[in-house]
Amino acid sequence: MSTHEPDRRPRPVQLVREHASEALGRGVAGRIRAFGDRTLYVEATWGAVILAWLVDFLLVTGLAIGAGVAYYTSAPATSDPAAGAAVTTLASLVVLPFLYGWCYGNGRGLGALLSGTRLVRVKDGSRVGLAKAGWAMLLRTLGFVIIALGALGGDSTDANQVRVSIDVRATERLRAAGYHRLP
Repeated sequence: MSTHEPDRRPRPVQLVREHASEALGRGVAGRIRAFGDRTLYVEATWGAVILAWLVDFLLVTGLAIGAGVAYYTSAPATSDPAAGAAVTTLASLVVLPFLYGWCYGNGRGLGALLSGTRLVRVKDGSRVGLAKAGWAMLLRTLGFVIIALGALGGDSTDANQVRVSIDVRATERLRAAGYHRLP
């Protein structure tokens, strides 16, 4: 009767984390991941991701409310300004994220710039691009409410995930230390 011992050799990402911890620090090294093409990156902290989402959410929501207020104050006397303002605000909550997203096709909206993150594709680390940036921003701004309520959770390295936020400065430090790809 033979028993099968599980393979206890460290995985390549674990080895990189161990070696890079001296150059980057333990906390940063623990967030090292690999894209589908084996290129290494440092995943952004949840705090940085939530900050980016919060800034983008507040920007889009503020602009939508501003559009509703502008409609309300300039509506003709023959119409119902409250109804028009509500419709304008709700429509703006859908339209503005697309417009804002298309302005940040490089993966760095205002929230990402302030938090030091970039939204990239999990498969190869490439930028989101203009075609998908509007959808990504719509999900980010509307999804922030879900995150704020605590209904969304789980590991950000989920196999079904298409995009991930990276820590730009830590990833640059990782590459400067000579860690670019998994062996």
